[in-house]
Amino acid sequence: MNKPFITQAQLALYKYQPSSKYFGQSMALIAQKEFEEFVNNVKEYDILESFSYFLNKRVAHNIWKIYFSDESVIFIRKSEENGKTVHEFVYQEYTDSSDFNSMFE
Repeated sequence: MNKPFITQAQLALYKYQPSSKYFGQSMALIAQKEFEEFVNNVKEYDILESFSYFLNKRVAHNIWKIYFSDESVIFIRKSEENGKTVHEFVYQEYTDSSDFNSMFE
């Protein structure tokens, strides 16, 4: 992938600009919504690579934590269902849990 689907600057504009459709929402939620729109307009994409432009780390065998500058986060869990790779998203404005799998229940 050559460029990110959204930048930190774009997220900040969406969050803080009063005329924005995402005004006042967390950057994690905005990124998730914008990613959903992005995948509708491209044929191939790699979810984890798409979020690699943001600070991120693997927090469990199949779970990645993506950090945003407003301190919100997205957790992405990768799993297999019926032979297909499935990615689940959970966004949070705050987490103190170390049991990351419990967030997907």
